[in-house]
Amino acid sequence: MTIVQATTTLKKKDGLLQLVGDTLTWVPTVPSSASPTMTIPVVQITNLQATPATSAKVMLKVFVQKDSDPAPEAFVFAFTAPTARAEADAMKDALTSAIQSAKGASTSGANTPHTGVASSAAIAAAVSSRPSITDVLTRSRLEADIDLQQSLLKSDTALANTFADTVMKKEISRTQFWSTRIHLLRAHAIEKSQSRGPYNVLASIRPTTIDGVARMSLSRDQIHDIFEQHPLVKTVYDENVPNLSEDQFWARFFQSKLLKMLKGEKILPNDPTDNVFDKYLARDDEENARKRRRIEHVPLTLDLGGNAQDISKRGGNLPDITMRPSRVENVPIIRTLNSLSQKLVDLVTPADIDQSENSDDRYISDQRLLDLGVEPEEERIILNIQDQRAFFSSTDAYSNAFQFAGLDPSTVLQEMQQALGTQPLDLAAMLPKDNDNPADGPLLFKATAQVTSAIREHALQLSPGQSGSTSSSSNATAATCGLPPKVFDSVKMVHATTHEFLHHFWDAFLSGDEKRAKDINSMVTSLRNSKDRIAAIAKTADEERELEQARRKKQLQEEYKITGIRPKKKDMEVGGGSKVVEEMLKPTVTAVDKALERFQSALEEAEREKSAGGATPISAAA
Repeated sequence: MTIVQATTTLKKKDGLLQLVGDTLTWVPTVPSSASPTMTIPVVQITNLQATPATSAKVMLKVFVQKDSDPAPEAFVFAFTAPTARAEADAMKDALTSAIQSAKGASTSGANTPHTGVASSAAIAAAVSSRPSITDVLTRSRLEADIDLQQSLLKSDTALANTFADTVMKKEISRTQFWSTRIHLLRAHAIEKSQSRGPYNVLASIRPTTIDGVARMSLSRDQIHDIFEQHPLVKTVYDENVPNLSEDQFWARFFQSKLLKMLKGEKILPNDPTDNVFDKYLARDDEENARKRRRIEHVPLTLDLGGNAQDISKRGGNLPDITMRPSRVENVPIIRTLNSLSQKLVDLVTPADIDQSENSDDRYISDQRLLDLGVEPEEERIILNIQDQRAFFSSTDAYSNAFQFAGLDPSTVLQEMQQALGTQPLDLAAMLPKDNDNPADGPLLFKATAQVTSAIREHALQLSPGQSGSTSSSSNATAATCGLPPKVFDSVKMVHATTHEFLHHFWDAFLSGDEKRAKDINSMVTSLRNSKDRIAAIAKTADEERELEQARRKKQLQEEYKITGIRPKKKDMEVGGGSKVVEEMLKPTVTAVDKALERFQSALEEAEREKSAGGATPISAAA
């Protein structure tokens, strides 16, 4: 009898985890009614999950499926011994072996019927241990999946910078950060769950010429795909290796007629012969492939091959030439490609079919003609209308006609003139002017020019140095509004983090939940710190501008000594500075001031209600 034990904790209680035979037992170090001894039969264990080897904590999660409970119960054991990793690996291996032994006992029928069924169900659940994609996409799972979050941060640099500037600096919690990005986590989880389907592996393999010699490189995955798509090659391999070495086998295979037959190419009389592979040309790869297909049973109502003897072939039109039986060496490429395409489709695991459903019922339901079924009875709401003529006439026209029928035209004109004023109304002045300078035109052209300028500036910021006919440095300067790249990156980062704080502030402030008062105070502190960060960046921009002015002045003086040409005043001008930073972040600062003002007014109102004997204020003073 195998005995494996380890020192663990369960629900913060110390104890000893033991596997004795087919029973897993946890005994507390200090026996008490609060921590009783727990016994788990191996046949009830449906899944095992262990922390990775790189994790600092060594934990083992055991899922137990009891007959009385519809959902499995999870127990997390934390290993606390100095050799925790070794004990966890030994316990996991022992439990895996015990589960496999229980599976073998259930399939051989050594156990009682009830035990065999329970064990089979447990092993079946253990095989499908990974949760489905629909379970993974729930909000609770996405917020708790740290590996998925780290993977998303590695794929998105901007998001990683925002995460580092907010969560890593303790401005907001990790849960708050991801609570507003569930859609990003869900999209990333769907992207990671997608897998590559099968492909025509023989068509993708190409020889490479090295020093005038054609060489072929095959990976293990490619060999596996060849055997999967062409079982005839697997048969040839099993019958001739190791009489032929593996290198000789593949070298002769890619020069044989068998390869051309499988690829659908025409075999020519001058093709080289091979006494090993040529004897398999008469075999049909389709017969071997059919045995591997997932569809092994077809209902008699759909089995056209099963009742082929009832179909007369002595009369009528002949089938198409591509559908007539012929010799293998004369098979057109279209038939070969169709057969290969069918095999590739069969190898794909269907994601929209319930495998537990009866296959006959599934086939019959797919072939059912819905148009021949009984139409469902429509449920209509009966409307009782007294005068239906009003619904088939222009009621608006009638109502307008009745409304203005009794008005005096002269009186209406006088009222319109009074409403418009005494100044003459020049409609021509309001129309767009046809001139070259949009700035001299009406407000419509000014607004269009402003929007176009903003779009062009945003495009330069996204791809600096890639547009226009000027140099890359001038484009980069225009894209950053004269700020150095380091300062401009700081401006973008403080803009992103400040908007992150504003989002969480308004989410908590407008919720009306008293439990979120602490979050509101935290966000107010972060918003005030953001204003300090903006002031610090503006100060740094002035310092960088002064350094750039000194460098530009020195450069122009050196050019003056060499060329003798005095520099122009515009050459001495340097962009950037605190003025640019304040202009870029002015909407953000306005939003922060508005949020702080709303918080302060709500706080003062709550204090007045408290002093007047009213309700307790929602949030404390920041």
